[in-house]
Amino acid sequence: MSYYFTVSGDDVWDPALRIGHLFVSLADGAAVVLGIPSGLAPSDDDTCEVDPQVFPRFVGALFECYSESRHPVRRDLIRGILLTSLVLLDRGGLEVPPGFRGERELVEAVRLLAKAM
Repeated sequence: MSYYFTVSGDDVWDPALRIGHLFVSLADGAAVVLGIPSGLAPSDDDTCEVDPQVFPRFVGALFECYSESRHPVRRDLIRGILLTSLVLLDRGGLEVPPGFRGERELVEAVRLLAKAM
C-alpha cells in the first residue's frame, strides 16, 4: 500500500505507507523545533498534500539550519529530512532554497536519493 504525496494535484512521490508516515512525522517534528509549519497536510486517505507556498519555506529553514550548524549529530538528523524534501521540491517544480546548488555534496546526494524514490 502506498502513501501519495501531491503538489497542486500532481503525484510527486508514492512511498510505502510506513515510509510516508515516517517522513511526515519527522518533518512535523523538525517543524516544531524550527517553529514553523512544515507545509505537509496528511489526510485520512493515506495522501499528503504538499503546500506549494509553505513547504518551500520549511525546506529553506531546514537548509539554513543544516548549513549553519557544525554539530555533526544535528546535521545528520536534519540531512535525511532535507534530502527527501529537496526531491519533493524538485518533483513539484517548486523553488529550492537559495545556496543549495552550491552544496555539491547535497546536490549529488539528492540526485542519488531521487533515483531510489
